Parts: sequence; C-alpha cells; structure tokens
Amino acid sequence: MPLTNFCKAINIPGHIIQNYLILLLISGCALSSNLKLEEGIQNLEDGRYRTAITYFNEAIDENPYNPEIYFYRALAKEKTQDYTEAIDDYSAAISLDGQIVKYYLNRGLIYVSSGDYIKAMKDFDDAELIDSINPAVYFNRAYLKEFLSDYEGAIEDYTKSISLDSTNAKSFVNRGTLYSRTGDYENSVSDYSEAIRLNPDDGIAYENRAQDYLILGNADGAIEDLAKAIKFNPVNIDNYYARAEARIGQNNFLAAAVDYTMVIYLNDKDATAYYNRGICYANMNRKENACDDFNKAGQLGMFEAYQVIKEYCEKKEDVKTKKKQKK
Repeated sequence: MPLTNFCKAINIPGHIIQNYLILLLISGCALSSNLKLEEGIQNLEDGRYRTAITYFNEAIDENPYNPEIYFYRALAKEKTQDYTEAIDDYSAAISLDGQIVKYYLNRGLIYVSSGDYIKAMKDFDDAELIDSINPAVYFNRAYLKEFLSDYEGAIEDYTKSISLDSTNAKSFVNRGTLYSRTGDYENSVSDYSEAIRLNPDDGIAYENRAQDYLILGNADGAIEDLAKAIKFNPVNIDNYYARAEARIGQNNFLAAAVDYTMVIYLNDKDATAYYNRGICYANMNRKENACDDFNKAGQLGMFEAYQVIKEYCEKKEDVKTKKKQKK
C-alpha cells in the first residue's frame, strides 16, 4: 500500500504526511552524500585526487551545508596544486562552521606557501582563539614566524607547542634550528638530542647536531652523528664534506680522503673535492696522488690549483694548510 494511502487508512493528517516525506527525502540525501564523501576520502587516501574531487562535487550537490565535504575537497585540490580553489573550499567550510581549528590551520598553511603572510597569521591567531591548548596551532604559527625571521617569536611558539605535546620530534628539531641560528648552540644540541631520543631515525637531527658539535669543538660527536646521518641519507654530499672537515681537524687525513672520494663518486665534477683530497694526500706524503688531484681540480675550473701545482708539484713547497671550503 502506498505510504499516503496507508496514512489515510489510519487517519494521519495530511500535513504530518508531508512533513514525514520531507524528512525521508532529507535523510535519504544525507545518506547518499555521506556515502559519496566516504568514497571521496578513500580515493583521496589512495592518491586518486581527481576522482576524489568528483565524488566530493557530487556530495556537495546533494548536501551543500556539510563543511567536512568542503574540507576534504580542499585537501584534494591542494594535492592537484589548485591552491586558489583550495582556499575557497576552506573558506566555505569556515563559513559553515567557524569553530573547527583544522580549517584555519590548513588555509593558513596555503597562505604561507603563497606568500600571503598577513592572512596566514590571522588564521593561526583565530585558531588560537578557538583552541588555545592545541599544539598544532603554535607549531604552525612558529613556522610562519620563522619565515618572517621572527626567531624569538618562533621559539616562543615552538616552546608552547612542546609544553602541550612533548612527543613531537619535529618541534624539537625546528626549535633547535632556531637556537642554532641565534647562536645558542647548547640549547640547540639539547633539542636535537631530545628529537633523536623521540625518533632515532631522524637523519636531519643528526646532521644538525653534528654541525653544532663542530662549532662547539666536539669533533668526535660530530663524526659519530655524521656517520648516522650518512646512513639515513648516503647521497648527501654536505655530510661527507662536514665529516672530512672534522677528520682533518683530528689530522686523520686518510679518513678525510675517503670522504672526499665519496663526494667525487657522487659528483665527479666537484673541483673542491679533488682539491681537498689533494691536500689530504699531500699531508700523507702521497705527492703523485696529490698532484693528480690538483690537476683535475684545475681542469674543472679551480684555476688557483695551478698555483699550488707550481709551488708544490714543481717546487716542492708545502701546501698542507690550503684546504678549500665547499662552495
């Protein structure tokens, strides 16, 4: 029996029947839009961003008042680098529910990437007003302040973030970097150490701590950290240069020469690596090897190497203090 006939049979008033049908229609649309939202999220997670956007479009057509659909469509549009439309979707989500922190944080990060720092700061400040105990609010605002070279303000925000969540290794790495930039190497090393404790596989923390160990004169600590950093990222030439410099400081010219050899293996056009390895060979009294490297450095454009060849290879003068810095 049709619903309207059934309702008449039991004497349900007509206006109640109409309201009931409207409720059924609304609930049916909500169910359909939720299913499409779920499909969209699954495609987003699987990396099928265009397909995800199609599902989100259909979900919005059926339920244009659900802010989460706009939020997820914004995420998908970010992945397709459609940042203007992503901002529009985050803004739509905020207009529908202005009390959700993640909407402001995500839009703020896009503003940072696009260079609109004033709008980004406003979003992060608004997020703080909504949820002042959310560590992500302070982490993201610190990131922006770092862009603006407000290192003191950034350190303050990272400190707030850490006070609310002391398990985020990235907060310690980022604050450590700022301490290092401001010359506070003791605190930077402390932060990198805590980051490594939280995440022993954080190669960046080892790299950064090694650089500060070198500044503090702790060559052994730097060499140990650089060995771990190289393990995590064996193609980063800077780490071999840094370790070679530390080893030269310990007069371990053979080990330094090995590091420069690795640099040359990764980039056989690196004139500085040939030159510095030549210096190591000269300090090891391996003149033929040293002169071969000086010649190679000269051929690659380091013309001052020819002066060294004149002074050392031809006139036998000492070149042991003429190591070059990596350019």
